[in-house]
Parts: sequence; C-alpha cells; structure tokens
Amino acid sequence: MAAVAASQAGFAVMHLTQADTVDPVATPVSSYALTWPGIILFPASVLALALACAILAGRGVGLAREGFIRFLLGSTAVMLLCAAVFRTGTPESGLTWWAQIHRYTAGAAFVLLTVVAALCALRMKDAAVPDWVRRGTWWVTALAALTFLTTTVNTFLPGFLDGGDWRGIGQRVLLVVLSALVWILVANSTRVTVPTATPATVPALAVDAVPVPATAEPVLAGSRP
Repeated sequence: MAAVAASQAGFAVMHLTQADTVDPVATPVSSYALTWPGIILFPASVLALALACAILAGRGVGLAREGFIRFLLGSTAVMLLCAAVFRTGTPESGLTWWAQIHRYTAGAAFVLLTVVAALCALRMKDAAVPDWVRRGTWWVTALAALTFLTTTVNTFLPGFLDGGDWRGIGQRVLLVVLSALVWILVANSTRVTVPTATPATVPALAVDAVPVPATAEPVLAGSRP
C-alpha cells in the first residue's frame, strides 16, 4: 500500500510542479522525466509501482490457482523497471533505441496489468470476494482496455481524429485506472491474510457422562442396619 501511495504522490507532485513546462493534454506522461523535478520523481514513481507489483507477485492476490497471475505481476514489475531505467527521447534526440525500449516496456506493463485485471475478475466469481471488489475489477478491466486502445491509436496514428493533440489525456487516465487496480489487488490480498476470529463454543455434556447419585436402600422395620 505504501508503494502505491508513493507512486501516486510522485505523479501528483510532478503534475503540480511542472504544469508550466509540460502540457498534460498533448504530451505523454514520460515527458515529465525530461525536466526538474521529474528527472527524479518520474523514475522513483514508476519504481514504486513496480515494487508494489513485485510484492503482489510474491505474496499473491488472495485467489485460487493464481500462479499465472503472479507470473504476470512479476513480468509487469520487470517491464516497469525497464521503463524507469530507460528514459524517453527528447525533441532533439528523437526516437532513440533507449526511447523505444521505454515506450514498448511501458506499453507491455499496461497490457500485462490489464490482463491481470481480467483474470482476477474471472477468478473472483468463484471466490468469497465482496461484490464491490469484483465489480470494481471488471470496471478497471474495461476502462484500461478502452484507454489503452485509444492511447495506442493516438501514438501510432496521431492524425486520426487529431489524437496526437490530446494523447496525454488517455495516458493519464490509464495510469490512474491501473493504479486503482493495484489498490484493489492489495485490498483483496490483505482481506484474505487477516485471520477471522471464531466464536468459542462450549461442548455439550453427554447424557451418559452425567453422574447419577446412589440411592440408599430402604431399611426394614425390626432389622439391623
């Protein structure tokens, strides 16, 4: 939970402190890594989200048969690590090889998290998961898939519906949605690991175990005791 909160706080601070240098509508989120303080905050925020995914991959998300889900979460952590290490390109450098690594690893991380959301939503139907958690996971899956599709079209076909002019919106919405997914997975994992107190029961006494007091034999008149 602390890792997700640190990631969200870092992205929020970047948006507030770099509002005069980065256009949140037309530029991708990775543009914050090109100016101060995003040079530090952007990789730190991405690494914090990667840490949250790695912890979930290690401890599980509280569902049955979750081996593949944990593998996908571990792969997501690796992709986010690469997206943090390899910085995006500048207008002067263009799309360099390290910028391409950043682009495709970030995209792979978003795809993997969307697949994780869909798998968890399916598995939650057969588990004792609160209804709001299952419905929230389905909403996250639908929003993440729609937003990622929009972002992909705007990136590779910037002229389609002038998507290149507002592609930054989709990326920021996608980041918020997938951060909410990690919150949901953490909450479900915590719910499962908390032990529930069972009321103490007092065992009922068996009828045969109740001692029956011995009765004295009647003493006949004129007889000796």
